[in-house]
Amino acid sequence: MCGRNTIFSDKKTIKNDFNVNIWKTEDEYVPTYNLSPTQLSPVLVKNEQRAIYIMRWGFGFQSAMKPIFNARAETLSTKKTFKGLIEKNRCIVLSNGFYEWKNDGNTKIPYFIHHSDGKTIPMAGLCKWDIDQNGNRKLVYTVITKEARTSLKDIHHREPVMLSKSSLSRWINVKSFTEDPLSCLYDNIDRISSYEVTKFVNKSSNDSRECIQRILG
Repeated sequence: MCGRNTIFSDKKTIKNDFNVNIWKTEDEYVPTYNLSPTQLSPVLVKNEQRAIYIMRWGFGFQSAMKPIFNARAETLSTKKTFKGLIEKNRCIVLSNGFYEWKNDGNTKIPYFIHHSDGKTIPMAGLCKWDIDQNGNRKLVYTVITKEARTSLKDIHHREPVMLSKSSLSRWINVKSFTEDPLSCLYDNIDRISSYEVTKFVNKSSNDSRECIQRILG
């Protein structure tokens, strides 16, 4: 599962690290240490060139339904919501790390999971146009998840698909990719670390560097 994210890299770093050619609505980018579903964040796509769009996290605007903010890798090709998007609507969700809560009896302990070298993590996603409550077309995305690697299973049994450099290129290359794109989802970044943070992050409206403050012990 991935239900709380971060993206606080500066625009120049993102552009350089991901060879971005175009950044649409660049002025809408707001770095965040506590990103929740329904909020906006930068997403990388490729048609002719690599481009970043600001998109809403989660499919579906209906007030009676929760947004679909995760998609299981194991069932992408069979779920009606996702299978029609695999060929042409693949994207990269940019992240500096995400939060998961570990069950400890009656308590849930928040952890920050990040790249060991502090790099921006490319998460596999799917995106599409959706219609909001006012009838306006909006770009939305969902994050693909898979079974957690051994080092993270103690915290949570699922993790977002965090792509290696080679699988990133193949995942977003929707124009000339000839392999089964789902084969990319199991070629992941190795250097992932985690540490316990304070419960300050539990409140979604708290959005500052304090969210990723490590608990020393």
